[in-house]
Amino acid sequence: MTRFPFIAPAFCLLFAWAADVRAQSRPTEQPQSLENRAIPGTVPTPFLTFRDPVSRTVAVAGSWSGWTNQVPMKNIGGVWQLDMRTVPVSEGRHEFKFIINKRWEEGANRELFIKGNGLLVRPADIIVKALQETRNEVVAYLKTPLKGNEPVKVSFDSGIPVEKILRSTAREESGARGYLVTGPTLTFLFDPKVYGIVLEPGDSVAVAGNFNYWDGSGGKGHWSLNDSNQDGIWELAIPRDGLRKPANEPAFMFKYVINGSRWLTPPEDAINIVTDAGGNRNLLLDTREGGSSALKIITAEPIPLTTNHYIRIEGLAERDAWHIVSPYGVLDRMKSTKRLGAILNKEQQATTYRLFAPRAFSVELCIFDTPNYEVHRPVYKLLEPGERYPMWYDPEDGVWEITLLGLDTGKYYSYDVDGPQGPGEGFVDDAYIADPYMMAAAHAENNSIVIDMDETNKWFSGWTDDDWVTPEPQDMIIYEAHLRDLTMHPSSKVPPHLRGTYAGLLATIGTGTGLDHLKDMGVNMVEFLPLAEFNNKENEYNWGYTTVGYFAPEASFARSPLTGSQVFEFKNFVNEMHNHGFGVIVDVVYNHVGWPNLWAMIDRKYYFRLTPDYEYLNFSGVGNDFRTEAPMARRMIVESIAHWVREFKVDGFRFDLAELIDYETLMACKRAAESINPNIIMISEPWSFRGNHKE
Repeated sequence: MTRFPFIAPAFCLLFAWAADVRAQSRPTEQPQSLENRAIPGTVPTPFLTFRDPVSRTVAVAGSWSGWTNQVPMKNIGGVWQLDMRTVPVSEGRHEFKFIINKRWEEGANRELFIKGNGLLVRPADIIVKALQETRNEVVAYLKTPLKGNEPVKVSFDSGIPVEKILRSTAREESGARGYLVTGPTLTFLFDPKVYGIVLEPGDSVAVAGNFNYWDGSGGKGHWSLNDSNQDGIWELAIPRDGLRKPANEPAFMFKYVINGSRWLTPPEDAINIVTDAGGNRNLLLDTREGGSSALKIITAEPIPLTTNHYIRIEGLAERDAWHIVSPYGVLDRMKSTKRLGAILNKEQQATTYRLFAPRAFSVELCIFDTPNYEVHRPVYKLLEPGERYPMWYDPEDGVWEITLLGLDTGKYYSYDVDGPQGPGEGFVDDAYIADPYMMAAAHAENNSIVIDMDETNKWFSGWTDDDWVTPEPQDMIIYEAHLRDLTMHPSSKVPPHLRGTYAGLLATIGTGTGLDHLKDMGVNMVEFLPLAEFNNKENEYNWGYTTVGYFAPEASFARSPLTGSQVFEFKNFVNEMHNHGFGVIVDVVYNHVGWPNLWAMIDRKYYFRLTPDYEYLNFSGVGNDFRTEAPMARRMIVESIAHWVREFKVDGFRFDLAELIDYETLMACKRAAESINPNIIMISEPWSFRGNHKE
């Protein structure tokens, strides 16, 4: 009998190798599509796939080649495929897009991650946030607890050398506890396994607590959790300081609700179970605690703000973890006391322009010969400015500026701001942006106008209301109105050319309508819907809650808006209102902004409250919640309030959805206004979809 050597181990290795080759020789996950934009590589694979039933040709281009080389894909069984091992692409993170039927797909860039062997691998989902706190410090907050002895390696995709890694461990029971605190973010976490239940397709999960009136319905999505990454954990992220609790309750309490009606009893092993006065068992929420393991990464060089950086963490999971670094504390440390906007220096006969844009890598001042920076008829065209000047950047305070000889009074101008691209960014390199500190706008969607606020002219000859004193609050009889509405109808007896304007309402004096009617009712204060520059098309009706210019009176209510007459017409309007016994209260909207969104194009991550995935928080219900607590956002708000009191002598303000304006900013507004007019009246709308602050 012939004997053969025992070769089972070699055979097993060969079998395993063959299985691995087979796994890498065919697609292993749902193809990408116009709807499916998930990062490929749930199972490591060399194949990038795409499905589109109407496509005749599909190609791929990406950041690995500067977007210049379009690599064709092959249609195999109705699925377009590309073996990434045949593409000269380096290890790491890359962005890409599909070119379908020779047309680039719309929307944001997709992203993929390549290992050294050419395989697509989706990163481990263990990083909640990576926040840049200082020029050379990043804190990465982790979903998984640190044991303390893992061989962790951290690197930056931009090659910035890491000098030191510090660890911060945290408690491990966040699943049972029901939430996680990571820096400025509070994340509600619902794990069905912790509760011993299985959710069915279509089920909904909401968090209810004393901070939202125990509303288990999800509050139209504001308090609904989602399992967006399909890891079985449902999440909802909100700002840590964004909760309000009833004044008579000592702490935040919550629980989870399934489908709006199934209230879940907290798990027995949760250490934060509390019982309320009614005997209900709830979960205690402490927003002050750390709650998350974290890595503090100290770099040997400053981390530039003008580009996006990704960190790569190896050693905490089977796969490497990647996450974009978000500017956070480092930006809030950048503050400036320089005067912003267009500043006329009459002594030196010069005009200085300044803009706070801390992460931009280029800002240009654009001066136009016309009020428009774009035209829509007969075809859309972006106009070229008559003059274009690069501005210089002060890295200490994030301010860009330029000084030009001559007083630019009456000139039309905008900024061209360019900055880093990537997730969550709003920079647009070919857009003109109005000045957030503009005194007047030719129109909400066009250029700013340089204004001399000390000027007198045919629209305003000077203040004559010296005898006017803002009434005491208890003596006020307030009437709320839309300025345009008071005179648009022919029954107002206002001449057609004045209807809907500042001058139109003054023209009702002596007619028995308008102000005469309010006087007959005993009204002595008129609270106007927003009068700051807001977005409206030509002859479009708008209540004004889409602010674009916080220092600029609304142009459509003026008679010569392209010359900036609205500034002086509004001064005259307040002057005459005072002379006829009426105080003026204006509705101001700082909880969100209108369109075009100047602040997003200047720095979206600085000016807005965002989720960890860079979506706008929307407790205002109108699409974007302004980050009023950001130092330079707060400064703009406070200075705009002082501007309306000092320059226009308004008698008060009604703050729209003031619950979304942080307390420190509200109090700073009050102090600034009262320093000019001690009798100023401040009215707060005390609610939002987040809660209220009536207590």
